[in-house]
Amino acid sequence: MCTGIELISQQGHPFWGRTQDFEQHFEYSGVKVPRGYQFTATFTPFTAERSVMGIAWAKDLHHSPVILDGINDYGICGGSFYFDHFFNYASTKTIEAAGKVAIRGEELCTWILTHYRSLDEIKQRLKNDVGITNETGPMMGMSVPQHCVFQDETGRSIVIEPSVENGFKIFENPVGVFTNAPTFDWHLTQLKTWLERTTKRTYTYDVAEKIDQIGLDEATSGLVGIPADYKPESRFLRAAYAKLLSIKVNDDEAMNQIFQLLTTVNTPKGALRIDQPETPVAWTQYTAGYDIQNKVLYAFTYDNRNLRSLEYGDPDEWGTELRYFSFISKQTVTPFVEKEQWHEGENTI
Repeated sequence: MCTGIELISQQGHPFWGRTQDFEQHFEYSGVKVPRGYQFTATFTPFTAERSVMGIAWAKDLHHSPVILDGINDYGICGGSFYFDHFFNYASTKTIEAAGKVAIRGEELCTWILTHYRSLDEIKQRLKNDVGITNETGPMMGMSVPQHCVFQDETGRSIVIEPSVENGFKIFENPVGVFTNAPTFDWHLTQLKTWLERTTKRTYTYDVAEKIDQIGLDEATSGLVGIPADYKPESRFLRAAYAKLLSIKVNDDEAMNQIFQLLTTVNTPKGALRIDQPETPVAWTQYTAGYDIQNKVLYAFTYDNRNLRSLEYGDPDEWGTELRYFSFISKQTVTPFVEKEQWHEGENTI
């Protein structure tokens, strides 16, 4: 129940943000993973070949941390999203018989960020390197259904779905928007159908065809009729339209613009209720954003809108163990400032 949006600034630099929506309580922390660190609590222990900064989650972060979203030293940035119904995991025996490493669904993002240097390398190697086991784990009593989206420093984006047994479907992402199930090609088809209804555009419905911004001079009826619920298919439409209708912004404004676009899909407590015996409610637990070129992570939580930041820095100075960085705290308030005079433009939004 998460949403991600990529935005390219007027200077051509990529920024990416995501909401983390869930109905269970997990521990979250900023984290720096040094190259050479060994993940011992994963289904199959493995060593990080790339340094990574991001946000880790787990029932117990110090026992079994996995990366939910992050960026590595080659500028590969992205995250993991819930993917129920359409995932297709395999038995450990099947995976190992194919000469691959078995990992759980929640470990896919961690593996990708700690192993690959480019989106092309992900496309070439991932299906031969790992398979997703269906054996249970500590996160939710299962191998968590997950799929991923990743961006690079050029602004290119790809989607990775473990919807093929012991394999993956990988899509180019022409719109820079991502949510949950159904499959990504389904979301693109639905988006193009709505764009044909609300603009004068036509599409071939090829999964990789370009989807351009809606210019200020382009006729459109905008969001008229688009569903307002919190299901993934509705959030994908709202996020996509919000992005396609948004104005161009410069580097200094891009991160704030992403956070504003993500407000179209924020889930307030009580608005979405999970069909389980205890009827838990899902909510937007945190929102994160990444300045990909400068490798800076920004984040705030549901209960605290004050923005926190974490800079990548020099990974050679990170040490050899995981480093944790808290971004969860109570909301603070800054009072109005009494001011009778100001320079022209200083007090104007």
